[in-house]
Amino acid sequence: MTGNILLLVGGTDPSGGAGLPADIKTAAAMGMHGCPVVSAVTVQDSGRVTSWTSMEPSLLTAQLRSVLDDGPVHGIKSGMIGSAGTGVALAAFIEKELRSIPYVLDPVTVSGGGNPLLEHDALEVITGRLLPLCALVTPNIDEARLLSGMERINSIDSMAAAGRAILDLGAGAVLVKGGHLEGEPSDVLVTAKGIRVYHGVRVTSENVHGTGCSLASACASLLIAGFPLEEAVPVARNFVSRIISRRVQRLHGNLPGHFPLAAPLPSVPDGGSFYLPPAYCAMCGGSMTRTPGEEGHLHCCRCGLIHYRNPLPAVALLVRDGDRVLLVRRSVAPAKGMLCLPGGFMELGETPGECGRRELLEETGLIAGEVRLLDLETDSTAYGGILLVTLEVLRWSGDPEPGDDASELVWCSLADIPGLAFRAHERLLRVLAGGGARHQAADNFEERI
Repeated sequence: MTGNILLLVGGTDPSGGAGLPADIKTAAAMGMHGCPVVSAVTVQDSGRVTSWTSMEPSLLTAQLRSVLDDGPVHGIKSGMIGSAGTGVALAAFIEKELRSIPYVLDPVTVSGGGNPLLEHDALEVITGRLLPLCALVTPNIDEARLLSGMERINSIDSMAAAGRAILDLGAGAVLVKGGHLEGEPSDVLVTAKGIRVYHGVRVTSENVHGTGCSLASACASLLIAGFPLEEAVPVARNFVSRIISRRVQRLHGNLPGHFPLAAPLPSVPDGGSFYLPPAYCAMCGGSMTRTPGEEGHLHCCRCGLIHYRNPLPAVALLVRDGDRVLLVRRSVAPAKGMLCLPGGFMELGETPGECGRRELLEETGLIAGEVRLLDLETDSTAYGGILLVTLEVLRWSGDPEPGDDASELVWCSLADIPGLAFRAHERLLRVLAGGGARHQAADNFEERI
């Protein structure tokens, strides 16, 4: 295989969310092979950096040489440089050996928690030596202030002005990231051709560790793949939105979910097949089978691939009574005996509203009146990938009574929600318990669908 080697220079991260771990996972998700070169060793978790040490410049150069001696590379991405010495060593190596390939510079100066990640004299190396070598530099607002010398960046116009100032330092292009501004996030791409603004929607108000590293690595991967810069940036931004939506929650913060969660083949597969099953494995061509006497997913006799219809469209229902929500206890696998929101999979030809009304009636005996769209997200479950539509039932009638896949109905306070069968349900109720609002009001939901 050729044309897919991305040289990655940056700091370690024991949390696995930022730095070189984020770079490697992003490159893999983009179909690239990432070769990590350590510029600094850090002590950090999902929310804070407590200490770090720069690599000796000679050792950095030796790592770079070992990668290049093993074969050609097709792109470079650098993140945390740390010291002036490592920055000079990297610049000298690129100038001598790698001038003909795309270089994306993520000018890391501080962590998301505000901890300095760059020695003071190293900033001059970034502006004087590395910027003129890069095809793209991706500063956030704080980094753009340092690189441009501007005192205040608080709008699209000032982001563009900072980008032009950084472009004048020799960068091929500048992507000023606006995720730290108030309101919805917008990024500004400044090139010699002009300015392009990319507007977005904020996935969460919480900080997610490592998104800047992932964005720069995604851009580098896409440039290697032949995408023009103006197309690479929005594709990379969409990728970052997905990894934020799949974020992993830790005690001190959130880590990006670079891949949907997967698990080994269960000894007794759960769930059921949907629509027409394949006759042969899409991975190796082997025959597909089920465990005798079970109705679980098809799996390959040769390589073990489990067949899912991805993503499975599903609906969850939020029924409130004051500060309480209605939960159902599952009577079937997976997660038999655990609580979750009422809901289920959409049938062929159903709208989300029709599915929600049917599932609510089958599982709880309640008849839904007015409903509205509350949330839409993806999740990974024992059934495979899920596209989950959550509806809030604003009015209902009838007497609650368990049925179908529910063995019991439980009214539970938002402040006392236990562990639920599905992570997406937990995330939604945690946001509601914290006073967050994720709904999109709709008087006639099904007409909007």
